[in-house]
Amino acid sequence: MNADADTAQQAKQQRQARKEEQKRLHSLERELRSLLLCVPLLLSLSAAQAGDNRAERAMILSTNMTAWVAAHTNYTAPNPPPVEFLDQIDLRQRCYPGFDLNLVPQVGGVYDPKNKTIYLDVDCNLNEPTSASYLLHEVVHHFQLANDAHLLVRCREQLEGEAVKLQSLWLKEKGVSDPLESLGIDERTLRIIGSCQR
Repeated sequence: MNADADTAQQAKQQRQARKEEQKRLHSLERELRSLLLCVPLLLSLSAAQAGDNRAERAMILSTNMTAWVAAHTNYTAPNPPPVEFLDQIDLRQRCYPGFDLNLVPQVGGVYDPKNKTIYLDVDCNLNEPTSASYLLHEVVHHFQLANDAHLLVRCREQLEGEAVKLQSLWLKEKGVSDPLESLGIDERTLRIIGSCQR
């Protein structure tokens, strides 16, 4: 009988050990699940924080560029404009409303005169001078609107030409040896951009 009692006792201990092991595994599984739920949350928080840092960087640059444009033109300086980031589809829709978006060029940035906001490409690298220069270009348009420059020119193209020239000068000051080439523009194209064709 002792052998049967020992065997029953061992079986009972093994069942108890399996139950304890299952409890431990369930507890570990719950911990892992909670960690897995936290990872996307942490990633989304990091992305939001990166977005906040980028927006903050854009506003600092916008403020600095506002001072730069004021120092390099006769315009009165307006308050720096807000800056937001959009994908290419949204930028093209703002810049070329009603056009087939497959037929229009890439857009580095857009200034919306209605809400006085600059929209930059979501892929804009504000730490790279050529990419950041699109912000300066749109800041120039902000100045032009605030100073009613559109009333003083024969055509809108003259405003665009001024923005490209100031963008090029800013790039030169940032150490870019051939600013027009970095923008994909040559002198002839710049003359065309800034002249009234009508």
